[in-house]
Amino acid sequence: MNISRFVFAITSLGLASSAVQPTFAAEDEAKILEPVGPWQLDMGENKCRIARVFGEDGQQTMFYLEQWDPSSAAHWLVAGPPLEKYKSWRDTRFQFGPDGAEDEFRFQESTMGEWGNAISHLSGLTSSDTDKDGASGSDEAAKPRGLPGMDAEAGANINRLTLSQSGRPAVVLELGEMKNVMIAMNDCMANLVEHWGFDVEEQKSVQSSPKVTNLARVTRRIVDYYPHDARRKGAQADFHLRLTVGADGSFKSCTLLNQTLAPDFDMERHPCTAFERIGEFEPALTANGTPVESFYTVRIRYVMPS
Repeated sequence: MNISRFVFAITSLGLASSAVQPTFAAEDEAKILEPVGPWQLDMGENKCRIARVFGEDGQQTMFYLEQWDPSSAAHWLVAGPPLEKYKSWRDTRFQFGPDGAEDEFRFQESTMGEWGNAISHLSGLTSSDTDKDGASGSDEAAKPRGLPGMDAEAGANINRLTLSQSGRPAVVLELGEMKNVMIAMNDCMANLVEHWGFDVEEQKSVQSSPKVTNLARVTRRIVDYYPHDARRKGAQADFHLRLTVGADGSFKSCTLLNQTLAPDFDMERHPCTAFERIGEFEPALTANGTPVESFYTVRIRYVMPS
């Protein structure tokens, strides 16, 4: 399988939830951006990304969806001049309209190369995507893990993304119907699972994911591994890891999927080391209770208290 690879330096963000209803700017105040090119799908060693450009010269804006593991949610990013007045750490609303997900969140200041200011978030796109943390966050007793994916059928009711922040014009991306975009992402992730060495049909039969049975102990070890120099300088880090757990519950491998590191972070004290040395695991199980080799994804964030 041919794998194309590319990297943008951005900061990935967590989730925030809110019951507040959206208060977007009036339509005539919004910056409405039409697409100026086709969707571009790229598959790397460990991720799938689909991107499109919106807006005319001087206002050109990038939008992409990105996934690091099969999930109903996706990291999405908007970057471009229309966001230059948006402020980080302030309440910001998004809506995938007309019938998609909407929520309020706060983003960390970031840029994406020549595109300039960027807003990034992790969420489901449709109102049916309630499992915002991906497979590991779902109730597997009620909803087997299988091979998670975005709800492409519900994506037929999404054709725009609106961003809004108090006192600033809303930014509206006219996405076009998202069904085929979400199908492409689901197919890409299935291809990646096969590229990682797993049988896709077997993974679809997984009822429950592998489990780290001593996660509290592993977490304490990861905290202990945090470098003293990095702690003293306030250096922070954000890792996305994929672990492979054998059918016998053994640790097979750990892959760093993505990282955001501050300077002076000591990579010799890698979180994978803690899982490998002291992690204890239970294997994934199919619906009939058969243990199978499978993957487990986890995000580790080193955040210094303010």
